[in-house]
Amino acid sequence: MPGESTMEINLKRYKIAIIISTFLILAIGIYMVRDSSLIWANYLYDDENYYFKRQLIYALVGIFIFFFAAKLKYNLLKKYSFVFLLLSILLLILTLIPGIGILKNGSRSWLGFSFLSFQPSEFFKISLILFFSFYLEKYYFDSKRIRYLIPLFIITLVGFVLIMLQPDFGTCMVLALSIFIIVYCSRLKNSWFIFFIVLGLVGITTLILFESYRLERITSFLSPFDDPLGSGFQIIQSLYALGPGGLIGKNESIQKYYYLPEPQTDFIFAIYIEEFGLLGGLFLIFLYGVIIYCSIKIIINSTNLFKSFSSLGLLSLFMIQTIINLGVVIGLLPVTGITLPLMSYGGSSLIVVLFSLGLIINENF
Repeated sequence: MPGESTMEINLKRYKIAIIISTFLILAIGIYMVRDSSLIWANYLYDDENYYFKRQLIYALVGIFIFFFAAKLKYNLLKKYSFVFLLLSILLLILTLIPGIGILKNGSRSWLGFSFLSFQPSEFFKISLILFFSFYLEKYYFDSKRIRYLIPLFIITLVGFVLIMLQPDFGTCMVLALSIFIIVYCSRLKNSWFIFFIVLGLVGITTLILFESYRLERITSFLSPFDDPLGSGFQIIQSLYALGPGGLIGKNESIQKYYYLPEPQTDFIFAIYIEEFGLLGGLFLIFLYGVIIYCSIKIIINSTNLFKSFSSLGLLSLFMIQTIINLGVVIGLLPVTGITLPLMSYGGSSLIVVLFSLGLIINENF
């Protein structure tokens, strides 16, 4: 367009590419939630479209949230970032109170009602990233000294403890890695990051050894066929889904017929590969790659520190969650319970991901 620089034109192209890729994955995800959950939904609720109808509603709300976030004034997010953080911590505390928090699959991570609930940990992820971004912008030139970052670490620790009490190890891991990336882009000396890496490895090892089920996930990852009907069951069934898919997939998945538990959640990619094959899988990975690449380009060209830090943090959440989920499904990582962004069933995660991507393409800063 006349008057626009080459950089402005390129940024518009990146944003359009993100929008197209996001909604393509979202459409594939809605289809796959219905396709993969038909059998389970009919068995559990006598309604084969039970999960599909809910995911469709979540998607419609998420689309509105996406465009709302794309137009939202960034100054409002910066101004009220601490308020959002305090509210999210309060919600995390409420999940731990019996009678208020909802217990599902051994984890007290939900608030609301059995038919309409949300995960406060998803809200906490966003609010923590926004507050980190506000704080690092304010103290950017002082961030080379560790004492200026101590308040951030204390707040993060409080949130992590509350999430681990639910317990939700996967969310903590994704958030910790995202925070690490944000802080790495501050002025803090590199020697501190060696300390953080060592501390993180010690912490993860301790948490794994502290709970027997986490240790079982590690051992089942290393040797799933030692317990094929127990801890290794999900990994084995996921691999059985990947193999028969071949190059172009087959008409209908076998693993969704009671073999792979809850196939519409964190193992939805396995069902997708079984039905659409290697080419379908590569196409989906390509779309994720487009979102990540174009988001990085937008972040690099941003001249606003708060925008840069927050977009980097939100992209890190998206990217790390995607990589971990795909790694689990193809057997490269132990089972974590982390869902695939835009694909897996779940309202809280879907809405938060769409909100995050909307903020990344936001121009109001």
